[in-house]
Amino acid sequence: MTLGGALSAVGLIRPAKRGGFCPACRRLPSATGDGAASEIAPPALIALVFLVVAALAWVPVVEQARSMGGMAMGLGSVGSFALSWMVMMAAMMLPTAVPLVFEFARDSEGRDGWQAATGMLGVTYLSVWLAFGIVSYVVRNVFPMPLPDQGLAGGLALVLAGLYALTPVKRASEARCREACALHGPLPFNLTHSAVVVGAKYGLSCVGCSAAVMVAMVIIGMTNLGWIVVLGAVVLVYKLAPAPNARWTVALSTALCLMGAAYWVLA
Repeated sequence: MTLGGALSAVGLIRPAKRGGFCPACRRLPSATGDGAASEIAPPALIALVFLVVAALAWVPVVEQARSMGGMAMGLGSVGSFALSWMVMMAAMMLPTAVPLVFEFARDSEGRDGWQAATGMLGVTYLSVWLAFGIVSYVVRNVFPMPLPDQGLAGGLALVLAGLYALTPVKRASEARCREACALHGPLPFNLTHSAVVVGAKYGLSCVGCSAAVMVAMVIIGMTNLGWIVVLGAVVLVYKLAPAPNARWTVALSTALCLMGAAYWVLA
């Protein structure tokens, strides 16, 4: 199969139409192998926009990490925290939602307002994570600031995240994340309603899957760039890797526990 045929088979490109959705996107491998022009399929272009937004969100995350040596969660107002958290969630979590965004856009393409509805899905998804962050902020401020032993607290949080990976709640949430990406059939209701429902369900499943890792990130520090990247990679594995077997689950849990030990020693 040619490259163009492979991209066409998964719905990323299609034969170019007169006028077309994106005339500037036509210099692509032929989907049919006959040399005819192809263009990026509109759902793929929408998914690409989400990736671009995530990439742009990494810019302030990196800049904040460079300008601060680590931020304890209880510092600052809830508004400043919410803004920082939302940007970090856009950087880390939007890439994990791209498969769902692509499926939603592909299923809704051609219906009125499908582009706006797809955007609403992303907003709803991030709103679930914003709510989780604000709850974590409130809970964190119940405890003294700064933490008496940051190394021990962060290491323990990572160990607990590793142990959480072995729980039925985490495994069930991970399975629901993969199930949600498939959508299974035409979207009910009007598209905006469907986008909100799908985004909320997927967001709640993601919280169940990755909450322990996010709590560890909050305790370690939202401006500790190295750990943001490492834990972001863990979340990507949770969400996008093939369904794990028991051995792989134990291996990942062990890796998080070892990360906790390393953080305790190095902090």
